[in-house]
This record gives sequence, structure tokens and C-alpha cells, in this order.
Amino acid sequence: MDLQYTDMLALLGVGGAHPGGLHLTKELLAEEGITNATTILDIGCGTGQTAAYLFWEYGCKVTACDLNETMVQKANKRFERMDLPLKAQIGHAEQLSFANETFDIVLFESVAAFTDLSLSLKECRRVLKKGGVALAIEMIKEPHLSEQDEHLLTGFYRFQSILTEKQWIERWEQAGFSVVTSGCEHMLEQDNQSIDFGTEFDLSARIPSTVYDLLDEHERLTEKFQSLLGVRVFRCIR
Repeated sequence: MDLQYTDMLALLGVGGAHPGGLHLTKELLAEEGITNATTILDIGCGTGQTAAYLFWEYGCKVTACDLNETMVQKANKRFERMDLPLKAQIGHAEQLSFANETFDIVLFESVAAFTDLSLSLKECRRVLKKGGVALAIEMIKEPHLSEQDEHLLTGFYRFQSILTEKQWIERWEQAGFSVVTSGCEHMLEQDNQSIDFGTEFDLSARIPSTVYDLLDEHERLTEKFQSLLGVRVFRCIR
């Protein structure tokens, strides 16, 4: 079986794997004026850490989806353990099953880069209400990243592309978002994420040894490229 980086995350059940972890997510969400009437779609919900926090903190209407079946199972296990009325579902960012103008907020936590942006960003806009907000935490490439190194990273992580900040903004605008802002200019740093629920692992019963090889390679690449890759938060208004 040809395991990928996202399979590794699923089998290890890593919670808050995106840059900045739950700590950064909390800071972003605190600025959005969320109430119990706010409808939020968490695309690529992983093990459900953010979705659980959203309901626990705000009591809002949360929908969680992920393409990886193992992630969905682990998210639902979390919701059951916490006795939350949430149910994660299989969902593809490039072809969402939700009706037009359903959500006030759509979240992408280090997810969009794995998708075909020409499809996923338009789908994001389609399911957002007018005036709704897309929040994305995404990796960007800095100017000195070589073409060879970019090929290495896309091959390992299976990114569709690695974009500069300017290119990201252009993609959001091409998808029809009228206002795009970005911030959070810190570089990737190894093992420094502050995750309030603790660094989480929900291990699957059977984990192939290749998973740990992938983890070792991920840590090596993170250390090697921490000065050549950055992180930005994109806030895009429909």
C-alpha cells in the first residue's frame, strides 16, 4: 500500500497538525464574532479537534468533513467521547455536498494546498452565504525555494502546488472573493506548536512501519525548509 503523508496523520490520529495548532485557530476564531447561530463548515476536519472546540466554546452549528475515512472515524469517536451532538462525514473539498449559501464561515486548516484550487475555492465560495468568510491557514513558499526543492516537497506531501503569498491571494480573487487579507508571517518551526488540548495522538490498532518512516521524513523536511517556507492566514469574504 502506497501510504501518503495524510495517511500517516490519520493512522497516528494527530490532532492540530496544521501550523500554529489549536492555539492559532482560537486566536483567529475569536475575531469572528461567532454566536450559537453561526454556521461553520470545517473542511478537512481531521480528528475533529477544531470542530469540538467550536461547539464547546461557542455552541455554534458546526459541520465537519474530511476525505479520509479514518480521520472521520476518529473525529466521530472524539465527539462521542465528549458527548457532543456532532457527526463528521466524508466530504471532498472539490465537490461539496452542501447547498448554495449554507455557511457563515468555512475553515481550511492546512487543507486547500492538497486540493485542486480551481475547484475547491469555487466550491468554498458556493457554500458560503453572501458576506460569509473563508479562513485558511496555508503554507507559502519564500523566494529562495528552488525548483528542485519545490518538486521534493510536492512529491512527499502530495501538494497540488506550493504558492507564494501573492499567488494565493490571486487564486482566492479568481474564485470570486471580493476581499482578501493575509497575515501571520512566522516561519515553520519544528515541534513548537502550542495545542491547548495537548499534543494528541489517537493511534490506529495496526500501524505499518512505513508510517514511522514517513514521520521521520516529515520531521527532516520541516527542519530543512523552515527558513524557506512560511505560513499565512487568508481571510476571504464572499
